[in-house]
Amino acid sequence: MTVSAHTRRRLTSLVPLLPGGLFLLGLFIVPLISTFVLSLRPTDPFYDPLPGFSTQQYVTVFTSNYYLQALIYTARMALIVTAICAVLAFPVAWLLIHARSRAVRTLIMLIVVSPLLTSVVVRSFGWRILLSAEGPINSILQTIGLTGAPLNLLSGKLTVIVVVTHVLLPFAVVTLSTSLSKIDPALLRASSSLGASPARTFATVVLPLAIPGLISGAVLVFSLSMGIYVTPLLVGGANQPLAGLRVYDQALRVFNKPGAAALSFTLFAISLTAIALLNAISRRWERRIHGQG
Repeated sequence: MTVSAHTRRRLTSLVPLLPGGLFLLGLFIVPLISTFVLSLRPTDPFYDPLPGFSTQQYVTVFTSNYYLQALIYTARMALIVTAICAVLAFPVAWLLIHARSRAVRTLIMLIVVSPLLTSVVVRSFGWRILLSAEGPINSILQTIGLTGAPLNLLSGKLTVIVVVTHVLLPFAVVTLSTSLSKIDPALLRASSSLGASPARTFATVVLPLAIPGLISGAVLVFSLSMGIYVTPLLVGGANQPLAGLRVYDQALRVFNKPGAAALSFTLFAISLTAIALLNAISRRWERRIHGQG
């Protein structure tokens, strides 16, 4: 049987995609399938995997207060961080695109991008130094007389939210600035010439056209927030009811690897569902903006 020239050309065109496909298969798909298979393994009382397959681990995840509390707490924190990033990203992205001075735009870009070029461990540890009992914030508060003793700033929920927001904000800014850069300045001038105030122009022109970028940023921030581990561990400690820390506890302290795998895959499923929902909203919004439905 001979292969046609057209088929050979198609096969040849796929060759450049082979390295990327193997990379995706080896570093994402295979570990994902392995995690799912491990999550279906039953365990004995000492958490050693037993032969066969069972939904025991998932039943435990959705019925145990230990896991449910972690999932609810993590989802709530992810939603709060996503909302804060969306609000803070708008003025930063707007300045990044519309600042008149090139030097100002360059400075803002460096401020936004520089955290992405630094290890998350380094950034999180920097916050730990800043908020420690001997750190600058406590020193300033005691110097000006607002507190008589160092405050415990490394154990509160608010601290974790603030630091996680700082870590993930660049992702929201970058995606939103891409959408803002695509808005035709003529639309802004036309709105102004028709007598619209800056606030009305923002509400009727800028915001609707920026929604896709806003949703893309929300997808990134929410997904990363759901699985974040290093930052909360460094600034809030290991006893927080976060799903990422629960996975760590089960896998490396209790050695319940099937349970850790089930919780990990549940987090993945929640993130995937949120991504699908937000992408559907984004596509529907774009069709509405362009008058296609």
